[in-house]
Amino acid sequence: MAAAQSKAPRPHDRPGSDSLTAAPAPSAWRIDLRSEYDFLQSEYADLFATADATAFQHPVWLHHIYARLAPARRARMAVVTIRDPDDRLVGVLPLMLRTKTGVRLLETTDLGVSDYACPVLHRDFAARLLATPGLRERIASILPPHDVMRIRPIRREHADAWQALLGGKPEFLGFSAHATELGDDHARWKAEKAAKSLRGRLSRAEKQIVKQGGATLHRLESEIDIRVAMAAIQSLRAGRFEGDPIQEDLVRDFYADAALAGTGEGLAGVYRLDIGDAPAGYVFGLCWRGTYHYLLIGCDYQTYSRCSPGLVLYDRIIADFIDRGGRVFDFTIGDEPFKADFGTDATPMFGLFETPTWLGRLARTAFEARERRKRARDAEDGAGGGK
Repeated sequence: MAAAQSKAPRPHDRPGSDSLTAAPAPSAWRIDLRSEYDFLQSEYADLFATADATAFQHPVWLHHIYARLAPARRARMAVVTIRDPDDRLVGVLPLMLRTKTGVRLLETTDLGVSDYACPVLHRDFAARLLATPGLRERIASILPPHDVMRIRPIRREHADAWQALLGGKPEFLGFSAHATELGDDHARWKAEKAAKSLRGRLSRAEKQIVKQGGATLHRLESEIDIRVAMAAIQSLRAGRFEGDPIQEDLVRDFYADAALAGTGEGLAGVYRLDIGDAPAGYVFGLCWRGTYHYLLIGCDYQTYSRCSPGLVLYDRIIADFIDRGGRVFDFTIGDEPFKADFGTDATPMFGLFETPTWLGRLARTAFEARERRKRARDAEDGAGGGK
């Protein structure tokens, strides 16, 4: 069944409800649970364009999450849609349901590849929607049975909306996201934001690069270039980070397919740094509304360690992004120390959890212990690769 509708009334023909500024009664919102939904259709694109969501809710990204990764993880779509009395889509909660070791997880579209969970709400309706009495209970009544509800990672500015929609209390996850404001001039950003130690390392690296024939940054857009880049990132990262998702071919191909589909819409930002005549490193990220969300880096440190290819890549991508009108470089989640050298500000990340069953309560304790171990390992090996 594609949709399970809430039992609340559906007054589509209420007099005077055709105006965007009309305030629907508490029961006027139509709330459905969808096991099938096309994120590439125009109604979602229209909603996304009017929402304060992130690149990780972009139609292309969500389409590939649900089409490629979810089936391989045995996760099924559990998307909540909210419509006004005129059947206009005003809200979407991108959720999925999967079973791990016998535990039913209701969660957002993380799967190890998405850094920010955010409800997609029409700006003109969001405040009234979130203030609707009984809305949380109506949504809860149509959610599929689950042992653990796990909504993460949530940026601070999205926590209240998630809480109003799903209940629970946001909890700090123990890590932050880190981003640097760029302004409109690369030289000024570097002088004012970058740490003195970073500027020194970049200066020394550039001298080594000159000795090796110079360096060129390429923004990749062709299919062959992007697929080669993703394969190279996979290879260059092999053995460096425990549990690295891109070491799975499925995830590598997901990134490549999403990057290719998003290139035409300005979503994907795939870069290659050549030193001399050979590739020295690659970076993949998402671009949205003036922000570059860095996701992956792979560098040939063995050959070019004295050239600090990772740091040079970040610096040159920042310069290129500023030239393209970008204003924020987001290193996304993780507290690797090198990020502070780029003048970043930290944004604490939160999670929203519910455990309605005893099995869920036991499972959450085990999940949290595993996450603590993983964060400790990541902190030790500096998973950002900022060399």
